Amino acid sequence: MAEITRTAGNAFGVVHHDRSVAGSGSIGSTDETVHVNGPVLNHMKILVKDVSGDLDDLRNELDVNEAIDAIFKDIMEKANIEMYQIEGAADGQISVALYPQSAWTAATLQTSIRALGTTVGSNNVDVSGTTVTDGGYKLA
Repeated sequence: MAEITRTAGNAFGVVHHDRSVAGSGSIGSTDETVHVNGPVLNHMKILVKDVSGDLDDLRNELDVNEAIDAIFKDIMEKANIEMYQIEGAADGQISVALYPQSAWTAATLQTSIRALGTTVGSNNVDVSGTTVTDGGYKLA
């Protein structure tokens, strides 16, 4: 079988195909999210807080017409939620992966969730102090 010896290039064609410009030859930084298959997603960390900045316990907000449902409906006005995780603790954290990548920025999503107000869902959860950051993607 014929074989072609590679004399130039790097691994970007295989593991970094979502980048518009390849870097200096390294595969990428340790904090960089690399999408091997499928579209590039935005990974957001949402901390649901009330007007005083206190974290909301979301463990009892998982049913239809409750706070998580309202927040997800708000997000899905502009983007698909491809993956999500709701922390199983009282820390008010939701992690989401969104498509298309350009639908939300952390700032616009934060503004939109905060605008839901102080009586969200059937349990009247206050989300007006919510913060959103570009959380990257972490498996653990």
